[in-house]
Amino acid sequence: MRCFVFSLMTFSLFISALPRLQAADAKKDAPSKIGFRQLVAFKPAAVQQGDKRKIQLHSSYTLDNTHSVFFDKPGIKMIFAEPEPKDAPRRGRGSVGTPFAFDVEVPQDQPARVYECRVATDQAVSSVTHLLVTPYPVIEEEEKKDNNSFDTAQEVTVPSTVCGLVEKSEDLDCYKFKGKKGQEITIQVYAQRVTEAIHTMQTSNVYLMDSILTLYGPQKQIVAQNDNYYKSDSLITYKLPADGEYAFEIRDARYVGTPKYAYCIEVSDTPFVNFTYPLAVQKGKSEDVELHGFALKGSTKATFSGADAQETGWAQRTFTTPAGKTNAVWTLVSENPQVAAPNTNTSLETAFPLTLPMGVSGLLTEEGQTHFYSFKAKKDQYYSFDLMANRIDLPLDCVMEVVDRKSKPQRIYVNGGANSEADDGLSTKDANFYFKAPADGEYYVTVRDLHDRGGERFAYHLSAELSGPEFEVHGEYYYAQIAPGTNMMWFARVKRLNGFDGPIEMNIEGLPEGVTFEPVTLPSGVNDCGLILKASKDAPINAALVKISGKAKVPGPDGKEIEIVREGRITAEIQSRGGGQARWPINTSIVGVTKPLDLLEVTATPSEIKLKPGESAEIKVKIKRSAAYKDPVTLAFAFEYFRSKFGQQLPPGVSLSKKSKTRLAGKTLEGTLIIEASDKAKPIKRFPIAAMARVGITFSITTNYASNVIYLTITDPEGKDKLAKK
Repeated sequence: MRCFVFSLMTFSLFISALPRLQAADAKKDAPSKIGFRQLVAFKPAAVQQGDKRKIQLHSSYTLDNTHSVFFDKPGIKMIFAEPEPKDAPRRGRGSVGTPFAFDVEVPQDQPARVYECRVATDQAVSSVTHLLVTPYPVIEEEEKKDNNSFDTAQEVTVPSTVCGLVEKSEDLDCYKFKGKKGQEITIQVYAQRVTEAIHTMQTSNVYLMDSILTLYGPQKQIVAQNDNYYKSDSLITYKLPADGEYAFEIRDARYVGTPKYAYCIEVSDTPFVNFTYPLAVQKGKSEDVELHGFALKGSTKATFSGADAQETGWAQRTFTTPAGKTNAVWTLVSENPQVAAPNTNTSLETAFPLTLPMGVSGLLTEEGQTHFYSFKAKKDQYYSFDLMANRIDLPLDCVMEVVDRKSKPQRIYVNGGANSEADDGLSTKDANFYFKAPADGEYYVTVRDLHDRGGERFAYHLSAELSGPEFEVHGEYYYAQIAPGTNMMWFARVKRLNGFDGPIEMNIEGLPEGVTFEPVTLPSGVNDCGLILKASKDAPINAALVKISGKAKVPGPDGKEIEIVREGRITAEIQSRGGGQARWPINTSIVGVTKPLDLLEVTATPSEIKLKPGESAEIKVKIKRSAAYKDPVTLAFAFEYFRSKFGQQLPPGVSLSKKSKTRLAGKTLEGTLIIEASDKAKPIKRFPIAAMARVGITFSITTNYASNVIYLTITDPEGKDKLAKK
């Protein structure tokens, strides 16, 4: 199944064109089943700040004629560097793919973190892979050398970033370094974090690498070990007791391995920070913060400045201390006032008062601890609470509740219902929820760990604001490749919150040259739509990262109408056990204009349909195939995978009839889609839809071609268009 899905964060890109061998390319016919480029891992998977080097990117399909490389923040430059065309046939989910050479350049001031990477060729766009930008020199694992013991360990320097592979079952890799007494060493693994959104990571019954890290002393004894620190990635910090040779070992905790298990290990003796306290500062202000971490040499204070901040939001920032520059740590610059809660708010009587809007940093210092926050609420007013911990690499698995003091037992009000609690959010262990006050009065928000844990790293940030009618944007918009003169189909789905039922205007920003988007507004009662992309006949081959959003007007806290824009949440499509599909949150959506694809044309007639409730309409759909593509094509309006429906475009009360002829096989190039308006179908005016023609690439991947736009109108039972004057 082909995925395209929801959004957030800053989108950026670097585009670099590379001429290819025209004569060799001209001799090639377009392949059958043109799928997206399934990227695997980089080798090495890290590049140092300020470095230029050649790097390999593995792919399940050829990356020949790559013209653009994109990262989710500007700065990194990457150019295709293969001198000759290279085939890369898909060999199944167990394959690491074929390596392709790129020249990469990272600016000295590029923030150190993991970046999403997307590639565009003249024939396709790609899935996601990851590149770590590190402050340390990169050392690659030596090939064809035994490094699976202390005695055969590969020698590395401190500081450095070691890149290698746990490439087979029972594989383990060892690296040794010379240490000095009193030296504080931090060894941090990036394994899950540099492979987590890769489409084909699943091999047999395992998915992401679950690293376990072991440190050996000069007498070859184990002196430290860690399994999970940042999710399944490991970290060790250790103060060396004596001069000598030390070694660290990495393996998978289950003793499994695959050539896809790329890892990066940062080994350093510089200050390492887990979090600052408080975690946030208000824009335009500065805050003295405590640094919580290792190797700080007593330098636990720093200044966090938001005075010159151009943007608000979470970002990974470094701090300069007398002991040296720290690693990059998650911090927030916010429009709202920020405070740090005292660690005495452990009961209703000692609850910390909130003045909304506000952000508050907290730290559960002990096991079994619960924090209480009080706020005054007005009847029927909505309030929003969003907790950040898991999403900023902290271990808290939070549970939040809202209680009052009047009820016995205390009543709980979360997301509009009583006797419930807010636990995991979407793809995270962080909780967020909306609360509608049932009466004027004082209420309390509680924060605790699901497993009653606490301690040094159990910090969090709680954002509390007034709220009102709201919505979220989700959908299927991971990637799209579209040839000149054709259309492609994405899908959006909105989640209406806090009683909001007004119109929502969908938008796509940053489309590549020659590509347009059919405007669509979701009226009251409609939550799904197609996002129809159209490439002009003269569109040049190019690509861009795009941003999907919804816009609506809602009453603000003071009753005055305000306009709100909500970015779409994006997920990558990843393969799961048994050939199924799963989703993973990412930051980027990509659209590429390509050479002709498997279907050269999809047309539907009529282009205008008007129905009364209870009526039906027949749509004739014709396709034109490329000479190479012979397999069946499925016509549809919804994006389905077995019984799961991932995208819908017909409005409520309108459905596809089972009498439709949807399978086009062999020489059959025409089918029929019959839509039926039920008696409960509500009026809607010229709502854009398109016939979708699905081409199967593999068992689970399809490309969703779209016809010309069809404008659907549903009248009232008398045939009157009640929306005509609106």
